[in-house]
Amino acid sequence: TQSSGSSGINAEYGEASFEKKPKSDCYRYLYYIAVYGGDAGVEYAWETLQTRWDDYTLKYNTTSFSMGYLVEIPAAFDTIEKHNEVKAFFESKRDTIGTGQKTVAETLATIKTNIEKKGKFGPDIVDWIKKQMM
Repeated sequence: TQSSGSSGINAEYGEASFEKKPKSDCYRYLYYIAVYGGDAGVEYAWETLQTRWDDYTLKYNTTSFSMGYLVEIPAAFDTIEKHNEVKAFFESKRDTIGTGQKTVAETLATIKTNIEKKGKFGPDIVDWIKKQMM
């Protein structure tokens, strides 16, 4: 099974699985998500983004499309706790986001939509899955 968090993922898969990873950092995160899939991949990409944020702000200017892609990473989250965590992180980095502020607002709106959809449709989906497994 997949572990959430960077230490669990690194321990399980190791860096060797990234031999063919893309050169661009923003796409590398998307690759992590695709390889690990689901919550573990998104969490790993998010944790890594937070850890290396200052490196990326030095590498890319604040008008770079790469920064916009990086800001979109947490858009897959679907809990109020993660929404608040993402919001707090980007508020603390406001001076280094530049034109990515619009993307931050869109990412936070997407997380809110995910929360609403999970609340509205989640129970029906769980019931449907249970019926399929009977």
